[in-house]
Amino acid sequence: MSEVVRFPTGYARAQVDEVHAKAFRNLEGSICDLDRMAEITEGLVADWCQDVTHERSLELANFAVQHLADMLREFKTSYFAAWHGETPRGAS
Repeated sequence: MSEVVRFPTGYARAQVDEVHAKAFRNLEGSICDLDRMAEITEGLVADWCQDVTHERSLELANFAVQHLADMLREFKTSYFAAWHGETPRGAS
Protein backbone atom coordinates (compact mmCIF):
# COMPACT_ATOMS: atom_id res chain seq x y z
CA MET A 1 0.00 0.00 0.00
CA SER A 2 2.92 2.37 0.64
CA GLU A 3 3.92 2.23 -3.05
CA VAL A 4 0.56 3.11 -4.54
CA VAL A 5 1.88 6.47 -5.76
CA ARG A 6 5.57 7.07 -6.34
CA PHE A 7 6.68 10.67 -6.24
CA PRO A 8 9.69 11.68 -8.35
CA THR A 9 12.67 12.70 -6.27
CA GLY A 10 14.44 14.77 -8.92
CA TYR A 11 17.88 13.82 -7.63
CA ALA A 12 19.43 10.58 -6.48
CA ARG A 13 20.09 10.63 -2.74
CA ALA A 14 23.86 10.68 -3.30
CA GLN A 15 23.54 13.78 -5.51
CA VAL A 16 21.44 15.57 -2.90
CA ASP A 17 23.94 14.68 -0.19
CA GLU A 18 26.86 15.89 -2.31
CA VAL A 19 25.21 19.25 -3.11
CA HIS A 20 24.17 19.72 0.50
CA ALA A 21 27.63 18.83 1.85
CA LYS A 22 29.32 21.28 -0.52
CA ALA A 23 26.88 24.06 0.40
CA PHE A 24 27.46 23.36 4.10
CA ARG A 25 31.26 23.40 3.74
CA ASN A 26 31.13 26.70 1.89
CA LEU A 27 29.30 28.38 4.79
CA GLU A 28 32.37 28.83 7.01
CA GLY A 29 33.59 32.15 5.59
CA SER A 30 30.12 33.68 5.60
CA ILE A 31 29.43 32.48 9.12
CA CYS A 32 32.70 34.01 10.37
CA ASP A 33 31.94 37.31 8.60
CA LEU A 34 28.44 37.42 10.07
CA ASP A 35 29.73 36.64 13.54
CA ARG A 36 32.33 39.40 13.35
CA MET A 37 29.83 41.98 12.07
CA ALA A 38 27.44 40.98 14.86
CA GLU A 39 30.22 41.56 17.43
CA ILE A 40 30.99 44.99 15.95
CA THR A 41 27.29 45.87 15.89
CA GLU A 42 26.80 44.76 19.46
CA GLY A 43 29.67 46.93 20.67
CA LEU A 44 28.62 49.98 18.66
CA VAL A 45 25.01 49.80 19.78
CA ALA A 46 26.09 49.36 23.42
CA ASP A 47 28.38 52.39 23.13
CA TRP A 48 25.72 54.39 21.31
CA CYS A 49 23.18 53.70 24.05
CA GLN A 50 25.65 55.16 26.54
CA ASP A 51 26.18 58.31 24.48
CA VAL A 52 23.20 59.02 22.22
CA THR A 53 24.29 62.63 21.83
CA HIS A 54 27.37 61.56 19.87
CA GLU A 55 26.30 61.71 16.22
CA ARG A 56 29.25 59.65 14.93
CA SER A 57 28.31 56.73 17.22
CA LEU A 58 24.77 56.85 15.84
CA GLU A 59 26.08 56.82 12.25
CA LEU A 60 28.41 53.88 12.93
CA ALA A 61 25.69 51.91 14.71
CA ASN A 62 23.28 52.57 11.85
CA PHE A 63 25.89 51.48 9.30
CA ALA A 64 26.69 48.29 11.23
CA VAL A 65 23.04 47.32 11.62
CA GLN A 66 22.29 48.00 7.95
CA HIS A 67 25.39 46.13 6.80
CA LEU A 68 24.58 43.17 9.04
CA ALA A 69 21.06 43.02 7.59
CA ASP A 70 22.52 43.13 4.05
CA MET A 71 25.02 40.38 4.91
CA LEU A 72 22.28 38.17 6.31
CA ARG A 73 20.16 38.58 3.17
CA GLU A 74 23.16 37.76 0.97
CA PHE A 75 24.02 34.79 3.19
CA LYS A 76 20.51 33.37 2.78
CA THR A 77 20.52 33.94 -0.99
CA SER A 78 23.95 32.33 -1.38
CA TYR A 79 23.02 29.35 0.75
CA PHE A 80 19.88 28.60 -1.22
CA ALA A 81 21.68 29.13 -4.53
CA ALA A 82 24.29 26.58 -3.45
CA TRP A 83 21.58 24.20 -2.31
CA HIS A 84 20.00 24.32 -5.75
CA GLY A 85 23.38 23.68 -7.41
CA GLU A 86 23.90 27.25 -8.62
CA THR A 87 27.16 29.12 -8.12
CA PRO A 88 26.68 31.82 -5.48
CA ARG A 89 27.94 35.28 -6.29
CA GLY A 90 31.61 35.70 -5.46
CA ALA A 91 32.28 31.96 -5.56
CA SER A 92 34.36 30.23 -8.19
